[in-house]
Amino acid sequence: MPFGLKLRRTRRYNVLSKNCFVTRIRLLDSNVIECTLSVESTGQECLEAVAQRLELRETHYFGLSFLSKSQQARWVELEKPLKKQLDKFANEPLLFFGVMFYVPSVSRLQQEVTRYQYYLQVKKDVLDGQLLSSLEQGIRLAGLAVQADFGDYDQFESHDFLREYVLFPMDWTQDEAVLEELTQKVAQEHRTHSLSSCYYYAMSHWVFN
Repeated sequence: MPFGLKLRRTRRYNVLSKNCFVTRIRLLDSNVIECTLSVESTGQECLEAVAQRLELRETHYFGLSFLSKSQQARWVELEKPLKKQLDKFANEPLLFFGVMFYVPSVSRLQQEVTRYQYYLQVKKDVLDGQLLSSLEQGIRLAGLAVQADFGDYDQFESHDFLREYVLFPMDWTQDEAVLEELTQKVAQEHRTHSLSSCYYYAMSHWVFN
């Protein structure tokens, strides 16, 4: 592709030339990346471009989705040209990368980065209320998430930082007194864990089994 071309913005896309377009993809950690694709590129080609950025080889567990014009989530058909699907069905050209196929046991996942993406998906689904859990389960999951994201309990003089960290679904945290009590229980749960290379694996394994 020639260098020095200026991006010109259309109503729906950043266009590099009549044969290319730029689309955005929101990852499971909420970061947004951009991919430059041919107008004939399939959804699979876009998925592989995302996987390359993440150094992810086990792409067959993942997919791309978008919000339809009626605000419903819809999976990209990976074998078909992506731009045509976005033009026809999408509210805007923003894609969401996520787990499409769950395994009966995360021991089947070979890559550390694959297990990490599963962890991010589980965490997101719990906080969004897509994956329901009891209060006891929610506290355990939150303790594992704190371990995964911040490391061992003993390195902190105080767990006050947890008050600024989203630990639970929104409908659990309307009452400040209840939130404080739950946060303290998460700190106690965090204390029972120790850091390992697969700390998020433990969380995912517990959820899927």
